[in-house]
Amino acid sequence: MPVEPGTGVVSDRIGFLPGRQAKSRKNPMQGAVREIAVRLETGETLRIFSNDLDASAKEIADLYKRRWQIELFFRVMKQTLKITHFIGRSENAVRIQIAVALIAFLLLSLLRKMAQDQQTLLETTRLVRTNLMHRKNFTTLKQPQKPPPLDSQQLSLNWCST
Repeated sequence: MPVEPGTGVVSDRIGFLPGRQAKSRKNPMQGAVREIAVRLETGETLRIFSNDLDASAKEIADLYKRRWQIELFFRVMKQTLKITHFIGRSENAVRIQIAVALIAFLLLSLLRKMAQDQQTLLETTRLVRTNLMHRKNFTTLKQPQKPPPLDSQQLSLNWCST
């Protein structure tokens, strides 16, 4: 198929995959498939296989790029918010857990911007976890804290022997 200049698409070919993938495994893709080679910003070439023969190569490459951004977003959520499995099994329980995770993710992102530090989302998450039950200003959490003033009414222990 013709390649549009300036789109980052290097090649666009249609072909067929072999009938067998292994000794006993039959290929599930019996029809024609499409291979699109795209040059990334890093200079590497990415090969995308698709069974969509009607869309343009640019559309398929853009769709893959958007899908990859979604995959990266959920990977960050999984690593940062520690969502390794779903608590409930119903569709409603899964939706609620994802909604709560998204809300937490957005709140952590806002806190990170408020701090005006070049801290990562993981560092922000750790700070919040550590200080969740303390009533402190988030923007001053990374600054060294002064010890509380000594109360003259409080007894003090002298650990040194005289």
